[in-house]
Amino acid sequence: MAPATPLLRGFYGGTFDPIHQGHLQSALYVQQACKLDSLDLLPCHLPPHRDSPSSSAHRAEMVRLAIAPYPQLRLNLLELERDTPSYTVDTLTELRRQYPSDILCFVIGMDSLCYFTRWHRWPDILVLCHLLVLQRPGYSAASGDAPGLLQQFGSQSVSALRAAKHGHILLLQNPPVDVSATAIRSGSAPASLQISDVQTYIQQHGLYRG
Repeated sequence: MAPATPLLRGFYGGTFDPIHQGHLQSALYVQQACKLDSLDLLPCHLPPHRDSPSSSAHRAEMVRLAIAPYPQLRLNLLELERDTPSYTVDTLTELRRQYPSDILCFVIGMDSLCYFTRWHRWPDILVLCHLLVLQRPGYSAASGDAPGLLQQFGSQSVSALRAAKHGHILLLQNPPVDVSATAIRSGSAPASLQISDVQTYIQQHGLYRG
């Protein structure tokens, strides 16, 4: 029997506090552009370098509502089920144990790539997965850590991701969506950048007041 072809699995982390159209449209773009066999949205429990986000249960439910119309997207509770800070390298180590034969891709923004060498055990991350980098307003591949990382690890095609188990960085050409979760929480974001079912949930549960 011929060995099974490895699946190309994507993981998109964040606080998602709350999830908005910037997150959702980026996730859909990545899944389609990179022909991922799956893309999991991975809300973090305790981000190491940020204030604690809202309730894990609320954030998970808002992600579930946002992606309900899109079967190609999935909610992954791995980080929310921890009670320790969410270091990406630890999450990827666990995902590698779960999917030993598949190819893992971790989605980050250009803002993160520019500071990637400050991440906890960043070289180990590139031994566990490929990085898929979304464009972000105000950040470029010419800034910070990005040029050196791209010179060493940069890849030019999705096919290269399937040809190697890890270690590539692929820049994506997504149309940037300039919206922040802060604007959503404050109610100042345009309606077109919000997700109606998520906004209804926020109102029903009185989230982000005061």
